[in-house]
Amino acid sequence: MKRIWATRGTPMDVSQEWLDANRGSLTNNKWWRIDGDTGITIDAGDDGIPDSGWTKKDITAWLKERGETVGGYATKSKLLGMVELILSPPAPEPVVEEPVVEEPVVEEPVVEETVAEETETTGDEQ
Repeated sequence: MKRIWATRGTPMDVSQEWLDANRGSLTNNKWWRIDGDTGITIDAGDDGIPDSGWTKKDITAWLKERGETVGGYATKSKLLGMVELILSPPAPEPVVEEPVVEEPVVEEPVVEETVAEETETTGDEQ
């Protein structure tokens, strides 16, 4: 049951169905306050995909059915943004391979060691 309040009257408990049928005469009148109203979900595309006609409660339920975590305070537009990400996930970033920079190989010249020939010392060298 929902409770509607007249500014100068007593509260009246009504069903959600009654409230939905008589919403126009109540919400356009500044003399009424409605407590506990869940609102009406209108599927604009009649496709079962949340849009601006859906209530936050119904969008949240749709997201949770698909495994999304909805926590804390979320605006209706934030919830619809989450729906959009589910329906059209962003393309993965292309993998850019960094070019391999090979350091040039510096070849050092090979120094051949010369081996001094051993000469026989005969004693006449002096």
